Amino acid sequence: YNDTNKLHLSFRYLERSLSQSPFNFPRPNGRWFDGAKFGLFMHWGPVSQWGTEISFPLVCQSFPCKMAGPNRTSIMANNTSELQAHRQAYADLAKTFNPTKFDPASMAKLAKAVGFRYLVFTAEHCDGFASFNTSISSYNILNTPYKKDIFGMLVEAFRAEGLKVGAYFCPSTWNSNLYWAPDALTALGPVCRPNYNPPDDLTRWNAYLKYLHGQLEEIVVQYSPDLLWIDCGQTPTAFDTKIEQVAQLLVKRNPEALIQVRGTGNWEDYLELGDHSETQASSIMGSPFMTAGHRFEVPSTLGSQWAFNPVANYKSAEEVIGNLLMITVKGGNYLLNLGPGPDGLWPASGVDVFQDIASWMAINSEAIHDTSPVWPSYYGVHLPYTGQTYSLYVTYSAANVALYVAVSASSVTNNSLVIPFMRPSNLAKTISTVQFLGIEEPCQFFMNDTGLFLSFHVPLVPVQLGSYWSQINEDMAPCATRGCSIYTNDHYTYNDSENYCFSSPGEGLVPFYLIFDSTYMDNALTNDPSQHPGYGNIRIECYGYATSGVGRVPFDLYWNNQKKDLWTLSSDVSRQQATSSGYKLVRTIGYGVDKADDAVDLKYFYVFKIALK
Repeated sequence: YNDTNKLHLSFRYLERSLSQSPFNFPRPNGRWFDGAKFGLFMHWGPVSQWGTEISFPLVCQSFPCKMAGPNRTSIMANNTSELQAHRQAYADLAKTFNPTKFDPASMAKLAKAVGFRYLVFTAEHCDGFASFNTSISSYNILNTPYKKDIFGMLVEAFRAEGLKVGAYFCPSTWNSNLYWAPDALTALGPVCRPNYNPPDDLTRWNAYLKYLHGQLEEIVVQYSPDLLWIDCGQTPTAFDTKIEQVAQLLVKRNPEALIQVRGTGNWEDYLELGDHSETQASSIMGSPFMTAGHRFEVPSTLGSQWAFNPVANYKSAEEVIGNLLMITVKGGNYLLNLGPGPDGLWPASGVDVFQDIASWMAINSEAIHDTSPVWPSYYGVHLPYTGQTYSLYVTYSAANVALYVAVSASSVTNNSLVIPFMRPSNLAKTISTVQFLGIEEPCQFFMNDTGLFLSFHVPLVPVQLGSYWSQINEDMAPCATRGCSIYTNDHYTYNDSENYCFSSPGEGLVPFYLIFDSTYMDNALTNDPSQHPGYGNIRIECYGYATSGVGRVPFDLYWNNQKKDLWTLSSDVSRQQATSSGYKLVRTIGYGVDKADDAVDLKYFYVFKIALK
């Protein structure tokens, strides 16, 4: 861009502010963090056997207090005895913690495929359970039935895949009599601070600091982490844990390591936003056209809590990728959490989302990793003459000398895109090529004083269509026909259907799958003499209607394993046709590769690489 000061706005600001600082923090170390963009958070411990949140079931500030118990039940403690029994039950979970299916090597391989560049693991959360080899506390992983150093295993496995590893540590230790005095099992304790005033009891407080620093030094010496992620509990001068003293030891052993002491504004190499702060990040600096001007990280969960939750609802891959793009273009990192279960495995539903993200990142990761913010970073487009409205996310790669522009797939229509800010008057360089990532053939483009106009073909994604039928009127048992047809350039070429009669009223859901893979698509092209294999239009029509009885048969479409609502129009539905006996879906999708075998998984967000010279 002509205004080169905007090219690396946030990073030039960052380098200037760091070089002028007379303090040890923040430091310009750890450049790996700037290009990482995507980190994996992992909260785990014996509490996964309860399926509730980690550590917080211990908190009771006044009687009566309501706390989480086994299987996400609520426990009410009305007195000291009840509180002691509950906290002891929590502590005793370590006696049965035996995650025999824990496989850090497989986790590391999947994490790398998803696009994570670093791991932050709860070496010790606020409940005081140490998942590492410590001689200072007996409440640790080596004294469980598992008897293995979980953190050490993760460090080895993730570094073998070329990933960085960080240690989460909570300096607010709720099982310590030196922190919640005089007895951590019975004391009423606040969150993230001791239940006494440290200056009034320096003997106790200094003993606690010796215990705290001793554990941190064990982590530094044994594992030399690339990141120390310190949670709550550092508020000078009221209760000062002096974490920066240990931080200096780490820097000596690992000069590129970063320190993050959350919530203090002091002794940190980057800014940690609040939990689940994606919305906050979206409005950084009050304008979508500005980047943050400082390293920052957004911590969030894939599911509904930090620790393992057996009934969690997970973010979709599309939501995660959208958040990742938004945070990346503002110069930040996205730290996404998924906690393993008590057996050591990640929940299957969470793994499904990870694998979906991995398929997208396999094609588009170069628009995320090792990029920097660039003006205008985010661009909301409304084109009055076409009625198009969409959001563009822009990053820059100095190594590739290329801009990357991402747009929601659902916003793209007619296989074309307009990028209004890409004009001859704005560009100091010349565009050499424009590539739709995942497609070998370059996009056609031209540029004028309105913007950059792209023309491309979206490849057909092999998709599984599943239709589900249910009896509406339980007094009747109608028969039904359901199926799907393929049309190429409006010519009928292929059909797969089946007749079905409910065997009894109210039978319930009856699955029926139609799988259209490359074989079906090639047959469709072969059977249509007017359609040579190449660019064209594929239309898939799926239908379902009652052939006897008076009951209605609703039709549901599962597109890429996600149910699409046919009762209201959506971006995936070109038009909906209703008859007196059933419903019909007509779906039109572009086809832009010579053979369906070459189709790739391009969904959620399309990314265009604009090479400059």
